[in-house]
Amino acid sequence: MADITKKEKKPSKGVKIWDFLNKIPAGTMFVPLVISAIITTICIHCGLGVSLWEYLGNPMKDLFGSTGQMLLIGLMLFCTGTTITGRDFIEVGKRGIWIILARLIPAYIICAVVFVCCGVSGFAGIDAITLACCLTSANAALYMGIIQPYGDDSDKGTFPIMLIFSMPLLPFIFLSCMGSGNGDFTQSILQIFSLLIPFLLGVLLGNLDHKIRDVFKGGNAIILPFLGFQFGSTIDLVNAFQGDVILAALLLTVIYWAVTMILPYLVDRFILKRPGYASIASCSLAGVALSIPAMVKTFTFNGVSGADAASNATAILAFVLFITNILAPFFTKWTMNVYFKHNHDDAERVFSRSHPELLAAVYDENGNYRTHHHNHDFYKKIFHFKSHKEEVKAETNTDNSQNTEKEKENN
Repeated sequence: MADITKKEKKPSKGVKIWDFLNKIPAGTMFVPLVISAIITTICIHCGLGVSLWEYLGNPMKDLFGSTGQMLLIGLMLFCTGTTITGRDFIEVGKRGIWIILARLIPAYIICAVVFVCCGVSGFAGIDAITLACCLTSANAALYMGIIQPYGDDSDKGTFPIMLIFSMPLLPFIFLSCMGSGNGDFTQSILQIFSLLIPFLLGVLLGNLDHKIRDVFKGGNAIILPFLGFQFGSTIDLVNAFQGDVILAALLLTVIYWAVTMILPYLVDRFILKRPGYASIASCSLAGVALSIPAMVKTFTFNGVSGADAASNATAILAFVLFITNILAPFFTKWTMNVYFKHNHDDAERVFSRSHPELLAAVYDENGNYRTHHHNHDFYKKIFHFKSHKEEVKAETNTDNSQNTEKEKENN
């Protein structure tokens, strides 16, 4: 009888939705936000009157609507806490804490001045709540992706600390001082502790058992798409695309960059004697900033409710989120191009031990700056250019052919 060989079925590649979302800056949260906003806008203006999630009721209402935001924020605080170790505080103390403080101290001072001088209504269509949510935020995940070619252990150690300062806890405490909740002072303190306890519990369990850290370290990646749907459920695109909202978002973006770029870059470049990539790479808004207005909507600020004052907060912050997350990688690349071009000796000092392969990609054998160094194989491997994919494909084909030859020999 003739041997009947069965062809092995190739595993299905699937639609690769997750890969697509990760190609978009902050895409795992921003794309669900846009989808939810579109669905909500259609439902509101086509006779339903409310969002689809609210119409369907629970569990859809809490899972995709705004009513479940605080639960997911608590889970995010817990997951973030499990990633924090004592070593992180040691590493960030070397450099990162100074950049973070150079960002946050001016941000909180400016927000306090706006509250005192302009009130909660703010200026130029930017209410003080939205301003505080924006200026105090940094996208730690995008920061880690941008600094990949340049960062060392101290830069990477900044990641969990940046997550802590970007979480809702500190802005919530600040806004609690500026306004008052429905309850008394004790109730306000309890609200602060209700945010702090999940984070501290995560820190404790993550350090007691490393397996817990491994299980929950990817938790934020799971939570972000659901938060995106919840944030989007509060956006009516008909109102969001009004001229005053767009102009306020553009103005807030400029203010955000001015506060988070100028002083941190000067500290990074001239006090810490570093290239400046860390300060520029952190100049993008974190998605969790969109959750803070919902946390203070029951507060009153000089007789004005937080819900009324920050009615357009989610839409404005979503615009800022999109713009800053798109442009931050380009700003960082441009900053480093200028640095490498004009600071060869300093680049040797900074990168000779940690990233000699980076210097080889940027400078030729004579130490001359390569104008098109981003075409070097080092950068192709980092940014997954087409040529690198072809190399991987070629290696895979070679391995497959070798396996086939071995099977023939065995037969």
